[in-house]
Amino acid sequence: MTYYQQINGQKENDQASNEQVQDNDQQAVQMKNQPKLILSNYSLSPQTVEAGGDFNLSFSLYNTNAKNTIYNLKVTIDQQLASQPQSSGENNAMVSDGSVFTPNNTSNSFYVAALYPWNTADRNISMSVNPNAVAGNYVIGLTLEYEDYMGNQYQTKESIGIPVVQRANVTLGEVKHDDLIVGSPNQVSVNIYNTGKDNLNTFMCDVVGMGFSIDNDRKFIGNFNSGTTENFTFNVTPEEEGPVKGRILLTYEDSAGNVHNQTQEFKAEATSMDAGGEEGTTVDPETGEMIPVDGGADNNMPAENNGGVLKSPFFWIGLLVIIVLIGLLIKKRKKNKKDEELIIDDEDI
Repeated sequence: MTYYQQINGQKENDQASNEQVQDNDQQAVQMKNQPKLILSNYSLSPQTVEAGGDFNLSFSLYNTNAKNTIYNLKVTIDQQLASQPQSSGENNAMVSDGSVFTPNNTSNSFYVAALYPWNTADRNISMSVNPNAVAGNYVIGLTLEYEDYMGNQYQTKESIGIPVVQRANVTLGEVKHDDLIVGSPNQVSVNIYNTGKDNLNTFMCDVVGMGFSIDNDRKFIGNFNSGTTENFTFNVTPEEEGPVKGRILLTYEDSAGNVHNQTQEFKAEATSMDAGGEEGTTVDPETGEMIPVDGGADNNMPAENNGGVLKSPFFWIGLLVIIVLIGLLIKKRKKNKKDEELIIDDEDI
C-alpha cells in the first residue's frame, strides 16, 4: 500500500511575511505533473525466513513520471508492529520488528541523488533475524522522502511482508515395554517432546510392524506447543516367538505449513506363553496372568519325579529297614504277651 504526502519545499526566509503572500508563493511552485515513486517489486532470499538466520531483502523503487526527475531520495526502513503473529498455541504476543530484524553492516537508510523518469533504483540489504522471534508474518515499512526539480518535497510509505518461521524439532524418548509374550497383549509406550521453538499443528502418531497385531495404533494430538510433552501408548500381541520389529511414525506441520515426517524403530524379543513360567503353569491369553495347567490342578510332585523315586536304591533300603523294625516290634510284643500269660498261670496255682 502506498501513501503520498506533499510538503512545501520553499526555504524559510529570515524575515517573516504574511500568510497570504506565503500561500501565493506556494501556489506558484505547484507542479501539475507531480513525480510519483512506488515500490515496484521486492524479493526475499530465502523466501521463508528462519528465526536465528540471515536473509537478503531486494527491492526496486520506480519513478512513474514520464518527464520529471526525482531528486534527493532518502529511503528509511521503519520499525513497525508485527501484522500477524502466530495465533495457534500460547506464543501469540505481538512483537515489534525492531526486536526481530537487524540490518547487517549497514544503517536503516540510504540516499539516491537523482532518479530519472521511468527508471528504477535497486537495493539489496542483508538482515538477521532474532533467534527468539515468534513465528508469524511481520511487516517492514519503507519511508521514501524526495523532491522535484522545483524543490517541492514529497513523502511516500511502502510496506514489505516477511514471514518468519521457527525450526521444528521433535524428540522421542525410549520405547518402554514389558516382556512380550506370544498371544498376549503387551503395552508399549513412548514419550514425545517438542524441543523446538515452534508450535506444531495436525500432529499424528502411528505405529506399524510385522509379526504382531496392534491395538490403538493411531493417536491424533492436534496442536503440539513448544516445550510440552505427549505420550503415545499402544498394545502389541506377538504372533510367534522371535524378534519383534516395529516403527513409530510422526507426521505434523510447522507454523509455515510445511509437512514433516519422522520415524523411530523399536525392537524386542517375543517368548512363548509358558516360557519362563513355573512347571505346571501357563499364561492366560486374556489376562496375561500365570494359571495352573489342567484347569487348576495343583500337582505338587510331577509324574517324572515319582518314577525317579521308585528307581532310587535309597528308597528300597529305607523300606527294608522299616519292614525289619516292624517285624522285631511284632515279635517283641508276642514275647511280652506270652510272659504275661505264664505269670497269670503261676498266680492261679
